[in-house]
Formats: sequence, structure tokens, C-alpha cells
Amino acid sequence: MKRIGFIGLGTMGLPMTKHLIDSGYETFVVSRSRGPVEEAIAYGAKEADSPKELLEQVDIVLTCLPLPETIISVYEGENGLIAGASKGKIVIDHSTVDRKTNERVANQLAEKGTAFLDAPVSGGPMGAKAGTLTIMCGGDEHVFTQAEPVMKAFGDYIVRIGPIGSGTVVKLLNNMLVGVHQAALAECYVMSEKAGVDPAKAYDIIKKSSGFSKAMDWSVDAILDRTFEPRFSLNLLHKDVRLALELAEEIDMPLDLVKLGEQKVAEAKKKYGDQDVSAIVRPLEEKAGVTLKRYN
Repeated sequence: MKRIGFIGLGTMGLPMTKHLIDSGYETFVVSRSRGPVEEAIAYGAKEADSPKELLEQVDIVLTCLPLPETIISVYEGENGLIAGASKGKIVIDHSTVDRKTNERVANQLAEKGTAFLDAPVSGGPMGAKAGTLTIMCGGDEHVFTQAEPVMKAFGDYIVRIGPIGSGTVVKLLNNMLVGVHQAALAECYVMSEKAGVDPAKAYDIIKKSSGFSKAMDWSVDAILDRTFEPRFSLNLLHKDVRLALELAEEIDMPLDLVKLGEQKVAEAKKKYGDQDVSAIVRPLEEKAGVTLKRYN
């Protein structure tokens, strides 16, 4: 399979597309934003007019889109992916959505002989640029085996979890923890400052102690340098935590801590939703009357 399509050239999708081109795949793209399309074309990609045309021209289409409703709009409709589906094709969705959306589009594609994998990614824009993403997949094993070499262009830990929707469940588990961790870290850093302890030194010690989480590496420099440009926005984190809570309600699973984390993310989202998840610290700084900073 040498002809690949990619839909969604955002902060994740564009570098993933470049890795496909670097790996020798003839790559076609579709995206809403003209700038990333032009950049992909300059890098060696070709443009298709619609998702339908894209799937008609290639062996595998990969999508990386922000919301469940975006998936539905791209997959369904007169010029959607499903309209271009046919026997032997594969569609892989790298978005973080919900299991019901996975199953909905997978069933429609299957009716036309096209296989589907849900394959959310973790690692952020840095992992996408480095080609070191973790990819968690749901779908048939033989489809995964066919698609895995393509995903190796931008992933270094690629695992089939189980049937369709399984990858999405694991990604929601991961991101609900991100919500809880970031909320707890905000309190940790602000308390350090409020108590007169250099937050950077507290971070260095905690990193070598039992309280450390990988989320600290994500947030500490952004907070202390006041650089909240979105690598992963509070808006998207809130969407993912809400999807996790909806899944928990569906399977009758109590998630008390996650609900509290969701409240903290939602509070920060009101004012700072377009900023990075590390900006969750800002409402707490305002309440505590301190601003985190690097000490001299």
C-alpha cells in the first residue's frame, strides 16, 4: 500500500503527513485550512478535492480531526469518505472522539467493504514532529497488520488493544488522567509559590521522587516562562474529559476524582480555553494572589 491520504492538517496532522512523505508514500491531502495544505504540497503532497475523491485515489486514508461532529461531517454526506469507500480500502482515525462515533462510521464503511481502525495518538505536537507517537488501535487484527507499517512512519509504540472502539477507550483513560494531573499540579505549583519555595526547585525534587508524573514535564516550563501557546488546548482537554465521563455514565462507572478534575478544567476553559492545558494554573493563581515565575 503506497498511496496514502490524510485529512486534517493541524498541529498533529501536518507533521504526521510529512513523515509519510519522508517514508516514500505518495501522499494526498484534504484540509479546511489553506495554509497547511500549501505547506504539505510544497513538501511533496498532492491535493484531493474532497474526502470522497481522496479515498477513491488511495489505499489508506488517515484522519486526525478535533471533534466527533467533525468526524461525522468528513465521513458522511455526498462528498464524504463513506461515499468514496470500496472493497479493500482502509480508513484509520487518529482523532480523539468516542466509541459510538467509531462504531457508527465503521459500520457504514464496512457496508461498502472498507475496513476501519480507531487509532488515537498520544505524544502531542512534539511527538508528531519527532515521529515518536504512541498509537492505540481498535479493530480487526488482520487490518491492523496491514496498516501498522504505514503508522510506523510517525509512531514508535503502536499497539492493537482489541475490537473497534478499544483504542478510543484507552485514549480517553489517558486524557481523563491528564485532566486530573493538571488540576493537581496547578495546586502543587501555586502552593509552592505561596509558601515561598521556588517552584522550579520543587519540580526538580519531585521529579526524582514518588509524586512525579509525566504531566509535570509538559507543564512546568510553560507555567514558569508564561508561554501558554496551545500544544494541546484546554478546550480540547475538556472535550476529552467530558467524553470519558459520558463513557463512564454509559457503563455505570463512578469517577469522582475525574469529575472534580473536569470542574477545574471547565473553570480554566471559561477564560483561557484557547491556551495550553498548562494554563489551568491561571485561575488558581488569581485566587491565591500569586503569579508563578522563575526565581533568579
